[in-house]
Amino acid sequence: MATALVTGATAGIGESFTRLLAQEGYDLVLVARDSARLQERAKSLEAKYQIRTEVLSADLADANQLALVAARLSSPIDPIEVLINNAGFGIKDSFLKSKIEDEIQLIDVLAKAPMQLMHAALTQMLERNSGVIINVSSVASFIAGGTYSAGKSYLTV
Repeated sequence: MATALVTGATAGIGESFTRLLAQEGYDLVLVARDSARLQERAKSLEAKYQIRTEVLSADLADANQLALVAARLSSPIDPIEVLINNAGFGIKDSFLKSKIEDEIQLIDVLAKAPMQLMHAALTQMLERNSGVIINVSSVASFIAGGTYSAGKSYLTV
């Protein structure tokens, strides 16, 4: 069976994608920051759907950890057929009150990481002439709402 990789796999839309893909028989590579939640999610999916899971604990704002996920995507061994770029977060403070480091991290996760992961996945997908990439965006991409809207706009366009 084919393998799918989902970022932000432990909660919200990402968690929903893991269930949908597992129901369809996909083996999964689960990516998120929280190792304990990843392990819990993996065990639950394996037990319920009899699929194989792989866990990659990674903070996609960290270049070294992002590179590990990209390496998994570009590996011709057990190739990734479906990439779900879902990881993300928001900042509750206004742009002028937030820390610039947090704003940069947000752009890293919402735009830089998906770009790098798509680049890694597409090489293998094009060689196989097969594969799907889904970038989870937001209606916020259609408004002028600061860094979050800008990051989501990158995925929408």
